Amino acid sequence: MTTLDRDYVTGMPDASGWEEASGLSQGNPLVAAANPLLDLIPQIRATASHPSPAMLREHLVDEIRNFELRAQRAGVSNETILGARYCLCTAIDEAAALTPWGGNGVWSGHSLLVTFHNETWGGEKFFQLLGRLSQHPEDHLELLELLYYCLALGFEGRYRVADNGQGQLATLRQRLLLMLRKYRQSYDDALSPHWRDAPAQEQGRRLPVPLWAAFALVGALLLLGYLLLGWMLGAKSDPVFAAISQIRTPTIQVLPERPPAPVQPAAPRLAVLLEPDIRDGWVVVNDAVDRSVVVLRGDGLFGSGATEVDERYRAVLRRVADALEPLQGQVVVNGYTDNVPIRSARFPSNWHLSQARAEAVREILIQRLSDPGRVEARGRGEADPLVPNTTPENRARNRRVEIALIMPAQAQSRGAQ
Repeated sequence: MTTLDRDYVTGMPDASGWEEASGLSQGNPLVAAANPLLDLIPQIRATASHPSPAMLREHLVDEIRNFELRAQRAGVSNETILGARYCLCTAIDEAAALTPWGGNGVWSGHSLLVTFHNETWGGEKFFQLLGRLSQHPEDHLELLELLYYCLALGFEGRYRVADNGQGQLATLRQRLLLMLRKYRQSYDDALSPHWRDAPAQEQGRRLPVPLWAAFALVGALLLLGYLLLGWMLGAKSDPVFAAISQIRTPTIQVLPERPPAPVQPAAPRLAVLLEPDIRDGWVVVNDAVDRSVVVLRGDGLFGSGATEVDERYRAVLRRVADALEPLQGQVVVNGYTDNVPIRSARFPSNWHLSQARAEAVREILIQRLSDPGRVEARGRGEADPLVPNTTPENRARNRRVEIALIMPAQAQSRGAQ
């Protein structure tokens, strides 16, 4: 049994551990009282298996009660303790639920939040509480600092599944940190109880930083490295993708080995089915022998740098899907950008943006098609420009989405008659 497993089974850190950790709280008795629980969050998150989750939960329940007693003895108000308990339960529950032994609903039915607050998920209320406290931060610095430590240790809540959640969460953490620095620096130096050096003997028994703070620092450095490497990779991927897109394989014409089947009546083409939308300027349709291509201008379809389809075009895409439904063939949604590079954490390159836009269009089409598997989304980046990217007007034309219906061979034969 590892040291971590043994700690989980035999008990949590006792009061003496809190007394030692309280010296690292920089004058915040609430964080000092919560130090044993904060130390456990990264340990729980990193544990691949656990012999007795039920016993771990019992010890965590005891430790949360110990936290309340420590905070009360330190003079923290009951209202602040209640909010801190809610946030600690939420952060610990999320860490456990994301592990192999706590996932698939195993932990949620008996979570700490259910035990203490009769709620199953606090990922929304955590940030609502943060918003209310931030309106008057000078009155809630201790609790705001505790919430910041929960975020620094990896708590994500509602942002785990939100669109661009990681970017929004990073911005929120940074704003909270700046706010705490502003108010903490306004205190007189004499209010800091640890401004003198600790005795040499006492320093020898203490770690320079709490364990959870070290985990938070390492996590921040890894995230920064990941974003930097993604940005560098995106900067090099656009020209490579553009070069690959110019490669064309020769077309080989295979003569039929037997007489063609009797001619069947040709199915209507997309240009006929979408004639009202063509006339109103919503789409352009190019019918060829082997395919029909519906072209939608990207500037109207999406906002700048966005991947959410504009509400006006949703009805147009539904009509395109209705026109595709009776026609045979594979449907390929190609997303295109201009040649201006985009560099962001969410979209490291133009290809990533074009792929996301193609997938957004595909999601609307398949909602009205009986066979969603026939629709494929492809990001093309800046490849295959309609016109040279030399003017803003030309670049606007090249920002587009094309919906191509690739007709089967028999349908091509009927259409050619």
